[in-house]
Parts: sequence; C-alpha cells; structure tokens
Amino acid sequence: MEYITSSDFHFKDTAVALGKFEGIHRGHQLLMDEVKKQELHGLRSVVFTFDRPTRLTLTGDTEYKQIYTKKERREILEKRGIDILIEHPFTKEFAALTPDRFIREVLVEKVGAKVIVVGTDFHFGKNRSGSIADLEKLEEECGYHLIVVEKLQLNGKDISSTRIRASLEKGAMEEAKALLGRNYSVSGEILHGNALGRTIQVPTINQQVPSFKLLPPNGVYVSKIHWKDEVYYGITNIGTKPTVNNTSEKTVETNIFDFNKDVYGEEMVVELLHYYRKETRFSSVEALQAQLFQDIEFGKQYVTNVLSH
Repeated sequence: MEYITSSDFHFKDTAVALGKFEGIHRGHQLLMDEVKKQELHGLRSVVFTFDRPTRLTLTGDTEYKQIYTKKERREILEKRGIDILIEHPFTKEFAALTPDRFIREVLVEKVGAKVIVVGTDFHFGKNRSGSIADLEKLEEECGYHLIVVEKLQLNGKDISSTRIRASLEKGAMEEAKALLGRNYSVSGEILHGNALGRTIQVPTINQQVPSFKLLPPNGVYVSKIHWKDEVYYGITNIGTKPTVNNTSEKTVETNIFDFNKDVYGEEMVVELLHYYRKETRFSSVEALQAQLFQDIEFGKQYVTNVLSH
C-alpha cells in the first residue's frame, strides 16, 4: 500500500473513499468495499483522510483520545487491500478550503478521482459547509461518478465511532467488536517492565501505548495475542498497578498463556476480548499473586468454553 502523509502528490484514475475513518468500523468497510470494486474497472483504490483529529487543528483540543493510532489504522487498511492511503495534513489553511475548491483542486486534480464514495452524512470544506449536493452538482462537469452509501445500522441505530467510543469507555468489548467488525486491539513495542511478574510466576509483556490512544476501563481482560504469524491467548491488565506502584501512569501488560520467549523490542497486537474484573489494590504481593492465578484460570476457561464454540 502506498502511504501519503504530505500534500504533495498526484494520482490518476482512482476510486476514493472519503471520511475521518477513526474507527474503521463496519460502516466504513462498506465504503472501502465500493472502492475495491472499482479496481475491476482499472481504477486504484484510495482512502482519503487526515493526519490528525480535525478538532486538534480547529479547537486545539489535545485531550481527545483516538480509537486507533495512525500506525494501527494503516495496518488495518493495508490488510483490506487498499492501494493508496492519503493522510492529508489538516492545517488551518486546508480547513478553510471551500467545498468547490476541495472537489476541484484536491479530489479531481490531485487525487485523480473518477469515482468518489461517501456516506450519507458526509460533510466537508470550510465549516463543514459542503455536502452530497455539492458533490452531485460537479459530478458531470468534473468527470467523476459519485456513490453514496447508506449508514449501516446495528440494533436499530447507526454504527458510528461515537457508539464505539461509548462501548469501549464502559468495557463492553463484545459490543465494540460487533460495531467494529473486529476485536478492539492495542499494538505496540514490547518494553522491559519491573520484572515483578516473573518473580511471582506470572511473567508479562509490557506494551508502549501512546497517551492519546483510547483505552477501556482499568481492569483485567481476556486477550488474544498476535506475534509474527502466531496466535496466543492470555490476560491483559490495563491500569496503574496500584498494589506495587505509586503512580498514575497507565500501562498495558499481558500474561500470555504457555509462552516463554524473549520478545523485547518486537511488535505485538493484543486484542481485548472480554472485560473480567476492575483493577484492585491488594493488601500484599501474595494476595495479588493469588488473584492473578485466578485470572489466568478464568482466561483459560473462557478461551475453552466461549471461543471454541
């Protein structure tokens, strides 16, 4: 997949899906299915989005948590077979483009769009003043074909990044999966921890997760781990480890069942399958150890009883 992170590009004969693609959820996947179909007509499939949350540029909001990092989003899109991902810099100058200029100067001249795919609620351009009507108005003149995809629903409500965020924030991992079309995951490099887990016979891998990544509530989760081409299961703790730490820094650490390999410095993807319990401060390290053994037993039973059926 070709990966563009600047405003300096020029393509011809493309089918482009437009959107923020924050969750890359099941509704977004319908847009990508449409651009993939156009490859049969000799067009290259493109996803056009931005290099940062738009609110960061428009309001300066630096506290906004993102469902996926750019790296995670890129890996998901690559697996879906998209030819080109454009993460256009979202500057104040770019945000001020009129809908007409965005269509003509960006979509037609630079992206080379012959087919444009959007959802029914798509808005763009200065103050989000552009709509499907603007795209329809220039369709014949600019020589592209517009495809509008209806919103996908689950249980009578639109699938949206807002719904996914709400599910994640309450630890409803199965609900998040139903909306995303995949298990919610955390990816990152494995770092050295304090090695306490190894001394209490519960060794863990510690992942480096950016502070802007949206994480579900602190607690213990049953997890599925991808390392290289191998799949494992385990339990993952998200939180501050209050029994052994006096810090507010949140970490993601996973005990992988029946795993004893040196993976420091390598990348792993941890999918969070099920929220088991909240994070707790124990009276002693021995009490923590006893609970972790229970957590592991629950995790193994969950994998056997739930995932094998």
